[in-house]
Amino acid sequence: MLINLYDTEVPADGEIFQTLLHAKHLRIELIVSSEEPEERLYDQPHDEAVLLLDGCASLWIDGRVVALQPGDFLLIPARTPHKVIRTDPGTRWLAIHSEEKLC
Repeated sequence: MLINLYDTEVPADGEIFQTLLHAKHLRIELIVSSEEPEERLYDQPHDEAVLLLDGCASLWIDGRVVALQPGDFLLIPARTPHKVIRTDPGTRWLAIHSEEKLC
């Protein structure tokens, strides 16, 4: 299966989530963000790693703000509250969710 990560259109608002790979304990998804991403607070029971491919983003992670630019890779341990607070339109990420501990 061939998928081009840049074929997904930029949403007018919120974010688009596209699962690229789903295995027993692992899920990899492409996220494409608008200028106004959802400000949903996540507190997941699994580790998550994100790789910012394009654009810029700021995340609130357990009380601190982390700015990301293309090429930045961030590991978010399970049960760490976090949310996206700002993105450039068209920001693209890879999110890796693992039920097995990543860190």
